[in-house]
Amino acid sequence: MAGGGEETAARKLIEVFMLFNKMNWNHQPLDLKQKHSELRLLVVIKRMGKGDKEGIKVSELSKFLRVTSPTVTQLLNQLEEMGLVVRKEDPKDRRAVRVFLTEEGDLTAKKALKGFLDRMNGLIDYLGEEDTEELIRLLKKTTTYFEQMNLNDSGGDD
Repeated sequence: MAGGGEETAARKLIEVFMLFNKMNWNHQPLDLKQKHSELRLLVVIKRMGKGDKEGIKVSELSKFLRVTSPTVTQLLNQLEEMGLVVRKEDPKDRRAVRVFLTEEGDLTAKKALKGFLDRMNGLIDYLGEEDTEELIRLLKKTTTYFEQMNLNDSGGDD
């Protein structure tokens, strides 16, 4: 794009990203009282924690969620107070702690996941299959672009 068209397209993108950022992503089943970030963490623990046997390390959670370990620890403290997770010493590495869902945490994660999936399935129905696939492709491409920009900005040494 050349000239004024670039500015117009850039402004439209900024507006759409701002609207997207202000969206209420916290829609959840009414019987769940946790914050969106807490529910997301429960779902990730459920999906990555390999059941009751292994649990998951805080460092693995922070890497997957792309947040710092202290951020994950703060969320885990809240979830632990609610009785949704427990932390146990890693038998293979006494310095490490593994996180496990409690029965209530597992039930809450299942409800949250169902709520997330219902919402996305509603979007798929609204957009249709072709537009959904196009949206997925464009979001992946956009994510790749911004990840590369962030690497370039930080010098790639993190």
